[in-house]
Amino acid sequence: MVLQVMVFFLVLTVCGPVVSNAASGHFFVDANFGVASGHWVYNFSKSQFCINMGIFDDKVSSAQWSGLPQTGSFASNQSLVAFYTDRNCTGTVRTWPTAEKNFPTNFALDGIDNQISSFMVWQTSSHVQEIAPDPTFLD
Repeated sequence: MVLQVMVFFLVLTVCGPVVSNAASGHFFVDANFGVASGHWVYNFSKSQFCINMGIFDDKVSSAQWSGLPQTGSFASNQSLVAFYTDRNCTGTVRTWPTAEKNFPTNFALDGIDNQISSFMVWQTSSHVQEIAPDPTFLD
């Protein structure tokens, strides 16, 4: 059965670095952004905010994103998107610049295929300021 779930997880807050209102992460079960086995989208509005994958834990093979901050405290004044192998933004981590190009097309090449359990946008540091409650999924 093809799993296609659209996830809407919008966090409104007044503290911490704010991401644009249209920030999202698009996650694919298949490599190369394939949708045959399923895909889902997380919408969110804050960086330094750890988001657990919930029922999609350990199922991601590729990812894209949009609306993330382009500047931050990292090399070349960049922000980064970080993918973790354990809940609560722990375990092995791999990062990519938030620029909307050169998305990870196959996490197997990075040694984390089907192992991602959480993610976070690093804008000011790699420190987790808050952990989101497990997301609510819509049918």
